[in-house]
Amino acid sequence: MKYFLTLLLVVTFSTNLWATHIRAGEITAVRISQSSLRYRFTLIIYKDTGSALKVGDGGIFNFGQGRIIGPGRAALQDASIDGVFHEQNVGNETQRVVIQFDHTFDSPGVYVVSYTEQNRNSGIINLGGANSLNIPFHVETILKIDPGLDINGTPQLTIPPIDKACVGTRFIHNPGAYDPDGDSLAYKIVTPMQDRGVNVRTYIPLDDPNISNTREDGGSPANFSINPLTGDLTWDAPLFVGEYNIAFIVEEWRFSNLTGEYELLGYVTRDMQILVEECNNNRPELEVPADTCIEAGALLQAEIKGFDPDNNPILLESFGGVFQQNSNPAEFLSIPDLNPVPEFRNSPASSLFKWQTDLSHVRERPYQVRFKVSDKPADSSLPELVNFETWNVKVVAPAPKRLAARIGSNLDIELFWEAYVGANYAPVMQVYRKVDSYDFDPENCNVGIPPESGYELIDELPIDQTNYTDNDKLSPGATYCYRLVAQFPLPKGGTSYASIEKCITIPLDVPAITNVSVENTDETNGEIYVRWTSPLEINTTLFPPPYKYELIRFEGFDGLGQRSLVTTTTDTTFIDSGLNTENLPYRYMVRFYDNADNLIDSSATASSVRLEALSLIEAIELNWEADVPWSNRTQNFPYHYIYRNRTDAAASDTDNFELIDSTLVTAEGFTYLDEGNFNGTPLLNDRDYCYYVVTQGSYGNPILPEPLINNAQVICVQPGDEIPPEEPKIEVPGDTTTVEGPNGTPLVILENPNCSRVVLEPCAFDNYSNTLTWTADNIDNDIASYNIYFSTTGEEESYILVGNTRNTEFTHTGLASYKGCYKIAAVDRSNNESTMSNAVCFDNCPYYELPNTFTPNADGMNDTFRAFDQPNQKCPRFIQGVEFKVFNRWGGDELFSYNTKGVAEPNFYIDWKGTDKNGNELPSGTYYYTATVTFDVLDPSKAKQEFKNWVKIVR
Repeated sequence: MKYFLTLLLVVTFSTNLWATHIRAGEITAVRISQSSLRYRFTLIIYKDTGSALKVGDGGIFNFGQGRIIGPGRAALQDASIDGVFHEQNVGNETQRVVIQFDHTFDSPGVYVVSYTEQNRNSGIINLGGANSLNIPFHVETILKIDPGLDINGTPQLTIPPIDKACVGTRFIHNPGAYDPDGDSLAYKIVTPMQDRGVNVRTYIPLDDPNISNTREDGGSPANFSINPLTGDLTWDAPLFVGEYNIAFIVEEWRFSNLTGEYELLGYVTRDMQILVEECNNNRPELEVPADTCIEAGALLQAEIKGFDPDNNPILLESFGGVFQQNSNPAEFLSIPDLNPVPEFRNSPASSLFKWQTDLSHVRERPYQVRFKVSDKPADSSLPELVNFETWNVKVVAPAPKRLAARIGSNLDIELFWEAYVGANYAPVMQVYRKVDSYDFDPENCNVGIPPESGYELIDELPIDQTNYTDNDKLSPGATYCYRLVAQFPLPKGGTSYASIEKCITIPLDVPAITNVSVENTDETNGEIYVRWTSPLEINTTLFPPPYKYELIRFEGFDGLGQRSLVTTTTDTTFIDSGLNTENLPYRYMVRFYDNADNLIDSSATASSVRLEALSLIEAIELNWEADVPWSNRTQNFPYHYIYRNRTDAAASDTDNFELIDSTLVTAEGFTYLDEGNFNGTPLLNDRDYCYYVVTQGSYGNPILPEPLINNAQVICVQPGDEIPPEEPKIEVPGDTTTVEGPNGTPLVILENPNCSRVVLEPCAFDNYSNTLTWTADNIDNDIASYNIYFSTTGEEESYILVGNTRNTEFTHTGLASYKGCYKIAAVDRSNNESTMSNAVCFDNCPYYELPNTFTPNADGMNDTFRAFDQPNQKCPRFIQGVEFKVFNRWGGDELFSYNTKGVAEPNFYIDWKGTDKNGNELPSGTYYYTATVTFDVLDPSKAKQEFKNWVKIVR
């Protein structure tokens, strides 16, 4: 192999006297019209100055939509925007050639835009050596035009794709890419191409042992990679002198509000060349600041330092989208003369990065500023070495100002603030709320609302709105704190700093529940301690004491079902017993009466703390939640406490619980991982461990007690549990029908209770739902939830997960029809899933009815033969197709026909105008018709209905 490479190099050097051609290039695009899909494409080619050939000779530019320019230089010039190939010598025996084309696409879609030309330059070692002269040069840009993702252009590349490297020294390149739309960029190495869909077959990657097999540090193997986030391309390290070509793509990604995911918009392919030479030179170094955030409108300045270990002169340069802004672009100035033109200077040298930011620079993604340092060896025959560093700068919108609050007439909270300074950029104003204060500094890179703060987004408002009334589940006695954030629209996006916090307390003129604490965990004899305060700030003249209280209990975290009057008392504490605290959370509300037994008002509801556990290998993960009017995530009482049994060395003491740890919920949330660190005793996978959690909370009101201490129920779980729970059984109320489904699968169709209700819905109704109930034999008492699977056809392999619930009832909403089959699986605390239950299905309720007369006289009433659509019980429902034919009264000649099959927008109502197949009016009289209606159902016996009858035309 060494002999082969030596021969290859000799052949390469022998061809240097030949005419050579293309070294590198790429295609970029920008959209130049707001009203049409018109784009401007820029083709950039780097060619060998020793070549007698001109760029464009034989070249073909393909827009990927049927339009092709070329082949030939003249055709390319004629189709370009100014008829010229712009040429510029850029050093390294290389000429930069640029030409631009405009193109309007017919429709949205994904387009492969490409340029192909013979020939590459000769002697490219990893593309076949001297034979590379015969390999076409080809680059592609993928452009996705999607109306749902707004206007889009491709990434722009600012650093030329020709670089020199030294044998045995790590090589670094960066394309200096930026996206004018603020999209996220990602980088991948690909194989160079020679035509559409055709890779260069002779390509050898740079980390192939035949090309390079050692790194700069002497280690092996060689490294050839690209950082997917920064675009730093590294080859560590070249082994042989010569020219090498590689290719990589720069992808652009944008978040889609429609899918809730980041969507790939396309990419630019860069085909680049690396010139490797022998040299006795060390790479220069850079010093750049740490990544930072800055408020829009502020001046950002930073000193960038470079130096060379060999004390050679150095050149400092900077690239990126910050220098391409339409408003206030950044500057990079030599120190001390502030010269904007980069030039070689004695090492060490410094330059000033200076950027006067403004609101147009705000975006979600940080700007990547690329700094490049090059050296200039005293021996001019030696190659220059370079180094790159990336500085991430995020421009953040300023915070909304002057937030104020007051109690409204209806005991709601009215907010006011100053008109937002960035309203011209169409952000929305987000309103956040929490109970009790959470102090943080909205500055530097602390943007928006910290997730650990406990603040919740309660509304989004038009940016020109400067007031808001909050009346959503406000609890008297609680201190509510608010912050505002401006959220800028995609594609650039951007979140402002948060406003200064504003807090206000609602007067406590009703009881306030302070405790809902599980004192005993049991399926039938569970106990909960409930405590509340009297209405401390009530007008006792209008509502004279003493007060009587009714304690109301609900099952679950939401809904008003299973409501019970627990007790009537004059006390403010109660122990509620006989409960299933093992499996259910409970909510409580207090109603109160004055001394004349008049009902005055009621408290907010407050739930018990519900603890869940997930079994892992030698570990248990705990999660808990509560629906309460106070905050369980407060800075004054930030810890929740974890208790566990089996804390003795033998892990055999099941009766006694010990505090094993605490968790900082303001940072980590309501979760805890027990890995057996308490007392250094690991958890054993052959026994159950039981836990409960003690929470701390506060109303943020000094007249109410704090902290509010409440216990979750006890939960037991075994680490490493691999035994799935029992299969659930879906309840089958009423009658069922069994039909043959796909592939002979029997389908059990339930009697659909919704069919009697759908007749009340309008004909265009399309928002259906199905409700399932089931039972499960919870043998190990560790079922955590249930997975619900759905199939529109009942075919065995077609079921998909559509929901998960802790309850044994599920309503599947937002359906286009009732038709479909369900299976249920139980999931235990170890994430083991049972086998799926037997399937049960719901079917549609088909209906269709036709009249026997109509009057096509253009009076706007009964002008067509139309399926009934009034009243609602006669609406056509769940129709797949209609085939309609009209004959003369003897049933002989076919006069008219209509079939919805293959029609893009079928009219299932028919709406025959009383004409024949040529559009001629038929005379008044009686005609015979047939109609075959196909319904969307699972039951084959209901799939088709034949209508044969007479219809009378009255003119």
